[in-house]
Amino acid sequence: MMITERTKRSIPLREGDAKRVGQGCFYLDQIVWLNGDRIELGDGVGFNHGCYVNGYGGLVIGDHTIIGPGTMIHTANHKMDDVDRPIDGQGWVEAPVHIGSGCWIGMGACILPGIRLGDGCVIGAGSVVTKDVEDYGVAVGNPAKVVRSRR
Repeated sequence: MMITERTKRSIPLREGDAKRVGQGCFYLDQIVWLNGDRIELGDGVGFNHGCYVNGYGGLVIGDHTIIGPGTMIHTANHKMDDVDRPIDGQGWVEAPVHIGSGCWIGMGACILPGIRLGDGCVIGAGSVVTKDVEDYGVAVGNPAKVVRSRR
């Protein structure tokens, strides 16, 4: 399937798609949306094409945050401490993610479990966020490092 400027669609998120859906939340065309009953969205949250969002461990996203295409947000990880059992049979460790208001998550970023992004953060395209980012921090790279403040 080819998606062009003429064919892409802005699809509103509806009540019931998440634990809380603020006004004006949307996604563009395709999205993987898992465990929506554990996801809370503020007003005006937008997901671009091809995002992967798993709310298993709990996810809160503040008002007017925009998520770039192909971004992944993970809120849990495999348990793996028992070397005598296959990893896929050990269950999950929940680690909630909190993304503040007014953030911009660049294309292809990966937000790992347990991360807290403050208000107004910018996460560069392709970044892998392994540590918290303070309000208005700009973080880039793999692993993502804060390179400046927007203040």
